[in-house]
Amino acid sequence: MNAIRSLIKQSPLGTFFLLVLLLPWIGGPLSDWIYNGTILSIVFALPLACLVASPLIAALIVTGVTAGKAGVKRLLGQFTRWRVGLRWYAVALLLPPTIYLSAIYVNGLLGAPAPSMAQFGSWSTLLLTFALRLVNPFDGPMMEELGWRGFAQPRLRERFSPLVANLILGAVVVLWHLRYLPGGDYAWIYVPATLAFTLIAGWLYNRTGGSLLLALLLHVTDGLVRPQGLGFVGSAAARMMWLPVVVYVAVAMGLLMINWRWWTGREESNTVRQHTALESVAIN
Repeated sequence: MNAIRSLIKQSPLGTFFLLVLLLPWIGGPLSDWIYNGTILSIVFALPLACLVASPLIAALIVTGVTAGKAGVKRLLGQFTRWRVGLRWYAVALLLPPTIYLSAIYVNGLLGAPAPSMAQFGSWSTLLLTFALRLVNPFDGPMMEELGWRGFAQPRLRERFSPLVANLILGAVVVLWHLRYLPGGDYAWIYVPATLAFTLIAGWLYNRTGGSLLLALLLHVTDGLVRPQGLGFVGSAAARMMWLPVVVYVAVAMGLLMINWRWWTGREESNTVRQHTALESVAIN
């Protein structure tokens, strides 16, 4: 046990990535193999099935081993960094819907019928879905953000520029998603989509001084409405498989061009530096 703890402390980031990629491939198949519909099989299969939340689990394990309870408290404390300015809330809550609405608009220019408001769902349904995705540790946003942005990104930033750090993280996120990707002709679109989202979320996380709350809101909003479920058929449905990805990539490329000096590590983020200083005062 001491040897394992020592190994984790020597390479916390490497251990995190290893656990993230390994746990789902162990827990998923084993839980499927054990489960046979009986209550007893559920008791044994459920804990293994929970290993799909490997970014969350790995972040807590590695932080607990390397930094103890205080480290876990600091890690989770990133969810409480809410004083970041209203403009960043606007980015987190409005950017994904704007991207998807832009894709729907372009699809309309190419001949697709406009979806009705009813196809987006009622406001009560959207708000309930938003609330559940915000707190559910086994849904994508909460399951992933603590690991990707909360644990891995700050450690990658200690070694690399923001661009390189986020590209490395994006590659790991893509690998982690491979087990969950649907098949078909459009499976490849998840690669540029994931890389683009990682860059955007990483940019937001850095610009807000490491606010996991804002990264979480961005992730929740991204999955709230998917245009694939808005009743498009035929060529219109096919276009909606890749049009949002094109817009996401365009937004990510725009952020790269506008903030190139920061992305390449030649310009420090004033937002991050000032906010981090304020957080330090608050903690002390």
